Amino acid sequence: MPAPTPLDVITRSLRPGAGLGSSFRGRFQQGIRCSQMNPQTRLVALTLASLASDSGEIDRPSQPGLTGLVGATGLTAARVAVHLRMLEQRGWLEPMYGAKYENARFTLTLPAHVRARQRD
Repeated sequence: MPAPTPLDVITRSLRPGAGLGSSFRGRFQQGIRCSQMNPQTRLVALTLASLASDSGEIDRPSQPGLTGLVGATGLTAARVAVHLRMLEQRGWLEPMYGAKYENARFTLTLPAHVRARQRD
């Protein structure tokens, strides 16, 4: 039996039933954990996921804002903002407009390439 390639391992880990269930939040967390993003970016994403419902929505009272993410992650406001922008650019957060994250409403999304892999 041939040794699995990195793609085989990632594909297997993204399949439903790999430990996080079939909820949107579970698929989001699984995708983030399997990503090759910077660990601090993953920390910000997983912190947001911890506030989300199973459908991936973060209700208004639970929205952390920049200050809440700074407190939850231990990162500076500037670093959190950089990682939020990175998550937006890679399709993990719905695009947010403007430079102020304090009043932003965060919505989790799955990039197209992750959705495609998880359907297999």
